[in-house]
Amino acid sequence: MQNKIIDLNLLGKNIKQYRLKKELTQEKLAGLTGLSIQYIGNIERGNTTASLETIMKICLVLEITPNQLLITSSSPTSNALTEQILDSLSDKSPKFLHHIIGYIEFLQQSKSF
Repeated sequence: MQNKIIDLNLLGKNIKQYRLKKELTQEKLAGLTGLSIQYIGNIERGNTTASLETIMKICLVLEITPNQLLITSSSPTSNALTEQILDSLSDKSPKFLHHIIGYIEFLQQSKSF
């Protein structure tokens, strides 16, 4: 059996993504899990490993499964990419969004993709 290595950066990125979807700060997540804010920050940055117990505590608070944190497809689906784009634009100004739309139209016309 081949050993699987956990991608700590991916784990941290996924924890942060789900934490933000639940509108939780690192401080709030730390309080709900009984972990320190610094530890949560280190996990999210991929600077430290998390025990199975820690992952389970985080999953319970975020109401997700460990698979959602640890497993990802090698090529994200269009829906996942669209959701990621929408999440990254949700707090931007109308002026900024107008520029983004212009850039998207330019890319569509260039037909290089």
